[in-house]
Amino acid sequence: MKNIFLFLFLMTASLQAQTNTWMQRPFLPATVRYHPIGFSYGSAGFIGLGNNNGSVMTDLWEFNPTAGTWTQRASFPGGGRFGASCFVIGDFAYVGCGWDNANVAYSDFYRYKISTNTWSSVASYPGTSFYTGVNFAIGGKGYTGIGFAPYTLEFYEYDTTSNAWTRKADFAGGIRQSSYSFAYNGKGYVTTGSHGWPANPYNDMWEYNPVTNLWSQKASLPGAVRYGCVGFLINNIAYVGMGMDGTNYFNDMYAYNISTNTWAVADSFPSTPRAFPGCFTIGNSGYMCAGGISGQNINFNDFWEYGPLSSTTELSEKISIKPFPNPCSTEFAFNTSGYYQHGAQLYIYTSDGKLIQKADLTNGVNVIKLKPEISMGTYHATYIQQDFKTTFKLVVMR
Repeated sequence: MKNIFLFLFLMTASLQAQTNTWMQRPFLPATVRYHPIGFSYGSAGFIGLGNNNGSVMTDLWEFNPTAGTWTQRASFPGGGRFGASCFVIGDFAYVGCGWDNANVAYSDFYRYKISTNTWSSVASYPGTSFYTGVNFAIGGKGYTGIGFAPYTLEFYEYDTTSNAWTRKADFAGGIRQSSYSFAYNGKGYVTTGSHGWPANPYNDMWEYNPVTNLWSQKASLPGAVRYGCVGFLINNIAYVGMGMDGTNYFNDMYAYNISTNTWAVADSFPSTPRAFPGCFTIGNSGYMCAGGISGQNINFNDFWEYGPLSSTTELSEKISIKPFPNPCSTEFAFNTSGYYQHGAQLYIYTSDGKLIQKADLTNGVNVIKLKPEISMGTYHATYIQQDFKTTFKLVVMR
């Protein structure tokens, strides 16, 4: 029996308010890189430092989400490095530790005054020099440690008032690097990571309580073990995923509800899987920039937003896409003439967020041949071009 593909546009205001999706934003106008720092302050996001096949960087860039523009800021004064620690307290971003292209791990630390675009040195990290560790801020104090060079469980608190570090309880989850870490409601969280080679990756989650100075284990990420993840916090949900396990790269994402200590499947990343990007959150959107594919000398400077559909202009308000024939059996077509922008793409997902087909689109008539494994069921698809997107349901009937 033939597959009949019904191409239905069902975008509504209520769907927009409840649905997140990925949208490509302007590329970072600088060198491709992996292991950069990423942080946000107010309505702006920042990406800087990193490594591109042995070339380490000091540059820092600010992204304005309203204008969709990047602006270069004062460079990091401590020398090029990647895998640095970074946390924000008040008007300052604190950046330090990390690794350079001569296999040297650092312990120096600097603070960047965001409002004046100036750097100054602060007390160096007193523990074992490391890179690709964990870092977050709670209650006006910074926390960092763990990581590699060599592996260490050490974990320290930084007091901005006294410019002093205090050692806290060692991490209880075992040695690791390239974890994802964040803070929420007075507590810190660490998940995923790996140690040794061949890689020994994890998917566990740990919570740090600074009041009791204790670590406790939480629900593990339900996907594959991994490290070098994408991660950002939106309200009380931490979105974690992608990364690698030492062999495979992933594009799946998961949503961790901190209040209920439960995980759910989130929207898969629609482009090239990767590890070690820079990430930050602004408002109700998470942002991911750069990253790389280890061992293949492939790095990126593309930039993506993950957030509510209602934050973007909808194509359905501007154009009318009429697929033909409709219904169809093994393929369908539609004409993009009159609204096409370079780089337009179509993504088709299963209901649980797994990307099953992607198509690069051209100006004019596009013929989309359906993959034979697309079986009977309801799917979600997103049409994305430079500054517009729309989501619709796809129903395959056998």
